Amino acid sequence: MGENMERIACRELRSLVTDPMDAVKSHLPRHGVIAFGGMSGSSVPKEFPRAMAQHLEGESGYALTLFTGGATSEEFERNISRIGHAFRRRYPFLSGGVHRELVNKNELEFFDYGLHKFNRKIRSGELGPIDLAVIEATAILEDCSVIPSLSLDSSISFISVAKKVILEINESKPELEGLHDIYLGDNVSLAKVSQRIGDTRLTVPPSRIGAILVTREEDGSPGAYKSPGDVEARISENIMEFMMNEIREGFSRELYERGDFVIQPGAGSLSSKLADVLPQSGLTLSVWAETLPAKWALIPEDNVKFISSSAFFTLRGEENFLRKFFETGDFRRIVLRGQNVTNNPEVIQRLNLMSILQAIELDIYGNANISHIHGNIYNGVGGSVDFAPNAYITVIALPSVTGDGKISRIVPLTTHVDVPEHYVDVVVTEQGYADLRGKSPHERAEEIINKCAHPRFRDSLLQYYGKVREMGHEAHDLRLAHELFGL
Repeated sequence: MGENMERIACRELRSLVTDPMDAVKSHLPRHGVIAFGGMSGSSVPKEFPRAMAQHLEGESGYALTLFTGGATSEEFERNISRIGHAFRRRYPFLSGGVHRELVNKNELEFFDYGLHKFNRKIRSGELGPIDLAVIEATAILEDCSVIPSLSLDSSISFISVAKKVILEINESKPELEGLHDIYLGDNVSLAKVSQRIGDTRLTVPPSRIGAILVTREEDGSPGAYKSPGDVEARISENIMEFMMNEIREGFSRELYERGDFVIQPGAGSLSSKLADVLPQSGLTLSVWAETLPAKWALIPEDNVKFISSSAFFTLRGEENFLRKFFETGDFRRIVLRGQNVTNNPEVIQRLNLMSILQAIELDIYGNANISHIHGNIYNGVGGSVDFAPNAYITVIALPSVTGDGKISRIVPLTTHVDVPEHYVDVVVTEQGYADLRGKSPHERAEEIINKCAHPRFRDSLLQYYGKVREMGHEAHDLRLAHELFGL
């Protein structure tokens, strides 16, 4: 634990600086709800989860509900895995580890709410009162206000209702003052990506701060994301080709010419690769995201006018981009907001944004499965169900195959549907893209199969569709699907 008090300028709170194990023993409830801030591995608390795992390992009698701000880090999940027995419920996202196994064995209760609804349910108390919220910050100022870290996620909602708050001050990051736009509520009067509507600092009543921990540990890798490869690069190039054509020929031309072209560039490795290909396109746009690789902040202003996100993160091997971002310290065109704003349906509609979402599999009509594999939860829907119905163009992007090319991700029908066909406008794989707007089910099926499916599976998909086409407007044959694809 750090001993430097420079980051804690509020003198009345300095007495709360303590050892992580003491904080766990003093404030961790045996029963109730504990919430951890952080998203996409960014700004997930480090000291408290580690001490909690050490304290609870081998202990019994705990029955906790776990809230997280989104995808956590590999280190966080390793600590939680050591004490999986202490938890009874978890919301709204999984990031691997023992909790995924317990959920799929029906030994841990879990439901993956969309992030905007999750925040509303937190503040309404529908999921139970939060007994303890643990949030990473970068500094506490003289007036006792708090500068958050690189993720606001659900932290604002957590703090607003938590009985006690523990702050982890992370000295491995600069103070970041001026980066945030903190606004609590759902009535968001925001019409431009660049508009600010809230405060740059968090206000936490000193009476509700239970302890302050100090750490110098950098963020780890996000457990939910892999490093980008050649497939993501080809998908990104196809997305860019669609965007260029849309700007030349579609409604987006009007948005682009008046400077209002906005994208939500997906998450994880795909978003990282899009950041690589955008500067080559010569396009100028703004970004509205729920989570974003830090490398986007280094794209020249000629290409990216303004960035709004709920979190900045780095993939393994891309840590240098975050260090360069810290060195610039230029927040004129960058802002971090809470999920109550970034994932707000009204705001997403108002911005006319193009949303790029990812999926595990997609059927020939455009129904997308984002969260399950053969009935087992993988991670969760995240913000997909916030963006898909409300974006003016919804793009589903995914590789055409998985399992070393042995399994098609374009299938006759999905085993689970998170985003129905009605919200899906465009499908992109490394094979190409299919613009589905204005097309009937049989036209959609032919477009998806011919332009997005892997050649190895194209004939089987066409064979399936050829047999079901005459059976109805949007027909399925479960037996035939099983015979051809093992579904």
